[in-house]
Amino acid sequence: LDEKAGIVEAFVNTMEVIDSDGDVISKDAFNKSFESLPIPVLASHDQTEVIGKVISAKNHDNKLHATMQMNLETQGGREAFSNIAGEYVREWSVGFNMKHEGSAVETIDGKSVRVINDLDWVETSTVVRGASPETQTISAKSNEVITAPDTADETASGTDVDVDQETTMHEYGNAELELLKQQLRLAKAMKEA
Repeated sequence: LDEKAGIVEAFVNTMEVIDSDGDVISKDAFNKSFESLPIPVLASHDQTEVIGKVISAKNHDNKLHATMQMNLETQGGREAFSNIAGEYVREWSVGFNMKHEGSAVETIDGKSVRVINDLDWVETSTVVRGASPETQTISAKSNEVITAPDTADETASGTDVDVDQETTMHEYGNAELELLKQQLRLAKAMKEA
């Protein structure tokens, strides 16, 4: 993929676990939706804020791995990409429609839980706090590449996927790039302290 295209990779949902809404999405629930790609990427599930599109997706160890292209031709897309690449917004969420008979209520660990086996995935959103645990950005690529300092966690939690150490930015001034580098160095120093 072209690095100038605003490409983002992320785990946007975790399957087979109880989320904060009391739902469990089965590992196969998204499979039929893969045929409907691309689907929109929104800012906080706001349908008036289309910031990109999901161009490919797959199940990776019960995590929904999505490759997305942010729309860098729009102000909203550029801002969203900047927030994702700068780790100001770090979680993800999925929006879907329930299919007829696509879920059942089951008791898991003594709790009544809705198990979703079939759904119509219609969007993915950047969010401050998502219902699904362990969602996270894996990498973000644009036209300028800066190398972030090493982080304490080089692999995504619970996976074998390396977190991309090259964070990229789009159309940032030199002063803004320096500020970001300083913020990353400070964050690393605070983690080590």
